[in-house]
Amino acid sequence: MKKFYAIMASVLMSTCLFAANPTANDLATFVKDGHYVVCFSTPAEATCNTIVWIGTYDEWNADDPDKVVCQPLNGFEGWYVAVVPVVDGENSGKPVQLSECNKFTWDYQCGAYGTIELVSGSVDIVSSQNGAETDLKNWSLTEPTIITMSAWKNSPCSKECSEHKYTIRVADPFCESNPEFEPTIMGSFNNWKSAATMTFDEESQYFVYTTDYTSNLQFKFNNDKNGGWNNQFEYWAEPEEEGEEGSWKQFDNFVIDDEEAALTNFVLTYDFSDNTKYRYASCGLDDNAYDVTVTVTVPAGAPEAGVEIVGSFNGWPNELDENALMTKGENNVYTVTVNAKGTDEFKFREAGTWANEIIDLTDLDENLNPKGIANMKFADKWDENHAIVLDFSDAEKYAWKVAASLENIVLTEAAHKIMVDGHVYIIRDNKLFNVIGTQVR
Repeated sequence: MKKFYAIMASVLMSTCLFAANPTANDLATFVKDGHYVVCFSTPAEATCNTIVWIGTYDEWNADDPDKVVCQPLNGFEGWYVAVVPVVDGENSGKPVQLSECNKFTWDYQCGAYGTIELVSGSVDIVSSQNGAETDLKNWSLTEPTIITMSAWKNSPCSKECSEHKYTIRVADPFCESNPEFEPTIMGSFNNWKSAATMTFDEESQYFVYTTDYTSNLQFKFNNDKNGGWNNQFEYWAEPEEEGEEGSWKQFDNFVIDDEEAALTNFVLTYDFSDNTKYRYASCGLDDNAYDVTVTVTVPAGAPEAGVEIVGSFNGWPNELDENALMTKGENNVYTVTVNAKGTDEFKFREAGTWANEIIDLTDLDENLNPKGIANMKFADKWDENHAIVLDFSDAEKYAWKVAASLENIVLTEAAHKIMVDGHVYIIRDNKLFNVIGTQVR
């Protein structure tokens, strides 16, 4: 009987110890001015390496030598504490376990959708179903936050540390306007922070980059001196259906999977030298902005409100941008000077509204409605002086989506055809349609 009671007491004690969560009192020694304190549990089988806290305090910079290292909480197995400096009165972040080789990788960040729960304190838990995108935001400045975390994205504990060399070779697209242009590579090997230079190999005639990254490697080829994405490699996608046009598209991330990662001195080769199939998005243009004078002849019937140029250079605004309002000249010619990069895109519309833009009557959507003219890239249209001259006056091809001269028409006929600015419209049941059946009023 004594043995039975001893066993029961042992079971109850171990259960209580297992079930017990730390409290604010257990974290009192960690509290300090100007810092947040977060305490979290982790699955015991996944805590084989150092855990660091990555977040807004260091601009999510995994290479920050002063990044916060999480400390085990004495007396609570599997619990860790992060003491994180305040940045502009708010913060967000997440715990990430270093890799088997003591390197940072997002493969070992905190758990996926629904794996973090609040025990005490005040915090916003931001989750995603896309896997391991959970982070904490806006936790209390005055009391520690305590959470339970039941999963990591992956565990490095099941992997052995092996320093494999990955060599990536690429024959890049020839850039006629800049024949000395050379590719760079961006990827998870440096947390997508900057473009890495590739070295040209005279013997193979390939550009080469070698890394000893030890986990699932993702990357893209491009060249943007500011480390951006305006000059990625693109491929020509043939039309999926007859009658459609092909288009240039960006590549998805290239990936070295786990099977390939197990190989020693793995070499991955890409040949993008066929200029009919591959290109730089901006063919090596610099990322500088220039004053660009744009002159355009618009279709007849220009809106009384005026003509506006809009695009990525001014954020595709929904409201009127006074700096993008064009000056009207003779014969439907409009002019304006804007500041834009070669990689910026643009198009024209009625000033202040997307309800009326220039449409291409020969380019129809699946409902046989004319589309707005396609986005144009500044670098594809400007000359050596950064000036652009365009002509959309061909009435057989271009028109305004809503002709300004239609505003005062009274629809009283049961069925009637009218012609405005050389275009035929049909009135039916007090509604106005173009000749292919699209209602315009």
